[in-house]
Amino acid sequence: MRTAEGGQGRIFAIALVLVVLLVILEWYYDFNFSLGILYIFPVMIAATILDRWQIMIAAIFCAYVRGRFTADQTPLEHMLRFSMATIAYTGCGLWIYQIADSRRVVLKHYSRLRYEQRLRRRAQEQSRLLAESSPAAILTIDSNGKIVAANKAAANILQPAEGLLGQNIRNFIPLFYDALQLPSGIGDVSTSASAWARRGDGTLVPATTWFSIYGEGVSRHLAAIVVDVANEVREREHAQYEQIVSHDRILASAVSHEIRNLCSAIFVVASNMERSDDIAEHPDFAALKNLATGLRDLASVDLRRKVRMEISPVRLQDLAKEVRIIIGQDWIDIDGEFNWHVPEDLPAARANRQGLIQILLNLSQNSLRAIQDSPNPRLTIDTSFHDGRVSLRVCDTGPGMKTTEHLFQPFRPDSDGSGLGLYVSRALIESFGGELRFEPVEVGCCFVITLTAAQNEEGLAHTTEETE
Repeated sequence: MRTAEGGQGRIFAIALVLVVLLVILEWYYDFNFSLGILYIFPVMIAATILDRWQIMIAAIFCAYVRGRFTADQTPLEHMLRFSMATIAYTGCGLWIYQIADSRRVVLKHYSRLRYEQRLRRRAQEQSRLLAESSPAAILTIDSNGKIVAANKAAANILQPAEGLLGQNIRNFIPLFYDALQLPSGIGDVSTSASAWARRGDGTLVPATTWFSIYGEGVSRHLAAIVVDVANEVREREHAQYEQIVSHDRILASAVSHEIRNLCSAIFVVASNMERSDDIAEHPDFAALKNLATGLRDLASVDLRRKVRMEISPVRLQDLAKEVRIIIGQDWIDIDGEFNWHVPEDLPAARANRQGLIQILLNLSQNSLRAIQDSPNPRLTIDTSFHDGRVSLRVCDTGPGMKTTEHLFQPFRPDSDGSGLGLYVSRALIESFGGELRFEPVEVGCCFVITLTAAQNEEGLAHTTEETE
């Protein structure tokens, strides 16, 4: 017996009651006809809860009871009727048994399917929540390169103008589209790669990807995980830059130490020479002392730490005369020209005088190195005033810059000199609160120095702090 005890008892009781009712009817009314056909119903009812051998016992019992109310039969007839009834009852019982058993199997299978469907839906929901909450972009792409599934992180990273679904992956990550064009005969592919992802507005972001290709023909798909590594790249580049700067500081400290030693010797010699009235009053001697002072101050500056720089109003009209003495002869020696145009009404600029001379000298030396083969070597400084700012435009007639990438970084490999000049110059200008920038021109090379005007600060000197 295969059903629950409560249900089994009720069904068995119903079958037994039917047999009892049939017996009472035949015994009480003594019909002239047999009710044997009705005994099949108790067997059929009991067959829903009995096993095969139990069904055969129930059929034999009903056939025997039926035979007890059949009169005027020979023993042979009785035996034949008993056998026929047993076979009929057993056959009907087994038929009902098979139907009930098949129904039970179907119901069991259906229950199993529903259970598996619930598990599948739960797993799908968990997978969906996992994908949606993932900080990495998760994409599924069909054989035509169309995006068929994407999580929120994918939209955040790729930032499409419209939804991602249905769009071609070639517009965002061409690597995936190219991977789908691989021959299908190579089988499934699983790999990782670094690539550039293109956002909806056209900007590029570095990304690390893991993807797999599976299926054949139209069922061929690519599943991918994409991680935006822009922050990691910036941190790595910054760490690398800091390492380079750390090495540069060691080298710069060693060089500045030697420069300070040389400056000390120069000042000793200058002090001895200053005892001669003829030399002390000569403008070249004064310019030489200013150069030595500027060189000493520059060697004492640590460009990566806070320093105090003396800032005062600097009249560029006076500075031009001194710079011509320092720079002009170099250009005369190469048959070139040096011109500095300074309007008489130009206001003073807030700067460190020696630092500004050093910057102009550095720009001049860069131009001299670049202009050696020029047919018409010339350096021109034009000054102007606008919106409270004084600008110095330093331009030469050389071949210009081949590349402006990393122009103001120290120790550039493409530099003809040490690679520190522009880096130091920009750091000094920024310590004045000014700006040094490169200006593209058709002929030659041009840098623009911008300083704050000191119209109301004549005679006032103060200090400022340069920060990193």
